[in-house]
Amino acid sequence: MKIHTPCRPLITDIVLVVLVVAYTAGAVLASRHTSYYDMYKLSGRDSISFEKAVVTGVLSEKVQEHPEQKGMATGFQELTVRILTGQYAGKTIPVTNYLNYDTSYRFVKGNKLIVSVNAAADGKKFHVFVSTPDRLYILGLFAVVIALLLCAAGGRQGFRSVLAIVFTLSSILFVFIPLVYRGMSPAGGAVLLAAVTAGITLPLTGGTGRKTAAAAAGTLICLCLSAGVQTVFCRLTMISGFTFGDTDSLMQIAAHTGLKIGGLLFAAVLISSLGAVMDIAMSIASAVNEVHVNNPSAGFRELFSAGMHMGRDMMGTMANTLILAFTGSSIVMLVQIYTYNMQSNQVLNTNSMAVEIIQALSGSFAVISAVPVVSALSAQLFGRRKNK
Repeated sequence: MKIHTPCRPLITDIVLVVLVVAYTAGAVLASRHTSYYDMYKLSGRDSISFEKAVVTGVLSEKVQEHPEQKGMATGFQELTVRILTGQYAGKTIPVTNYLNYDTSYRFVKGNKLIVSVNAAADGKKFHVFVSTPDRLYILGLFAVVIALLLCAAGGRQGFRSVLAIVFTLSSILFVFIPLVYRGMSPAGGAVLLAAVTAGITLPLTGGTGRKTAAAAAGTLICLCLSAGVQTVFCRLTMISGFTFGDTDSLMQIAAHTGLKIGGLLFAAVLISSLGAVMDIAMSIASAVNEVHVNNPSAGFRELFSAGMHMGRDMMGTMANTLILAFTGSSIVMLVQIYTYNMQSNQVLNTNSMAVEIIQALSGSFAVISAVPVVSALSAQLFGRRKNK
């Protein structure tokens, strides 16, 4: 039976959804493991768990606004909460909610929250403490709204962009991280992840053809170039994955698993700049494609020049975006530096600052190199038809 042409895009999208869902589900199942250390076991056979709960009433409260920090409340609340999940689901118990600088949560009746349940070995005695508000449904709703907006604004391409995001996150969280945990080289895993991500997400968002091939190949080449530059400067500055702030905990994990800490910095830089490089690569390849469509007689020089002109407009803003992203993640550290008038010799040579600088500059190098590389690849691919 011949399928009508208007139905083919719908059938294709349904197949893509099934494949992405199956891939994500398989990745989640394959990523499961037994931790060498159970952080939810207390002394003896006592245990701790985090369960969903709902506030059934506010018995009393003494809450006041912080005199200096607007928006911060201090004090305490006497609440009654009903546990919704776990061994003690259905039980209603009183708890005290203390408000301070990092737990300034003022609850009212009906609010959902997460509580920590410390249970004795016999299961008869347990203590409940307020942990955090239950934010999962709000965060999920926010994600759904963004996905719907992306589909509404981008149409079928926006829908495929959502699938590409799901695939990328699944690959990082449930494939890359477990493989690195089991002993795979973080550097090799990051390069493989970049290749697979570019090879799957770019065709999903931009379709198949020479345009996407040029963008994917350019992305991988530029990331490899950036990785080489990063490796050189990391050696010159004596920076490695061991300079992370959580090295102590990573060393404990590595002692019981196959984790290779030294390559984590390399992987972090590669993954953080992957999105920006794919963005500029696809934009340049699309621009060269448009020039070729409107002027099929254009040769390599004309197409390369068009890609470079397009890339120059994006190069500065995209590199600036990466710099600002890394700077924003370090804003707390920058405030502390300014507050204590720390000397530049001390600040700029610290491990944390050096890592941030190398990350920002390596990502910027990848974006900058993408302009001539993708322009040349696109011009070569689109110019071949004229030569043939």
